Amino acid sequence: MKSDLLKALALKAKNRLINKNNKISQPNTSVKVIDENDQLFYQRVKDLINNDTYTLNPMKYLMDENKLMKLDASGKEKYLFETIDKYNKIKNLIERENHIC
Repeated sequence: MKSDLLKALALKAKNRLINKNNKISQPNTSVKVIDENDQLFYQRVKDLINNDTYTLNPMKYLMDENKLMKLDASGKEKYLFETIDKYNKIKNLIERENHIC
């Protein structure tokens, strides 16, 4: 169920990029996904990099399903994009740490 939801969110985002002229007014939504210094998120990303189990869909592993289901459609999209952004930042940080060592 979670992977279907992620696919639907990605498809909506793609359609929005394609149809930029069709702007939808969205209410102001503030969602705080994960603290930048969250050690649990960092550890999960580190596990993903070291383990090949979740490489096809890392967001399914990183996102909190309970939190995702409580959000509205725009909140879900924002949560997905913020998680992707933080995943990429931490992944790059871990890769730089590994090159230094």
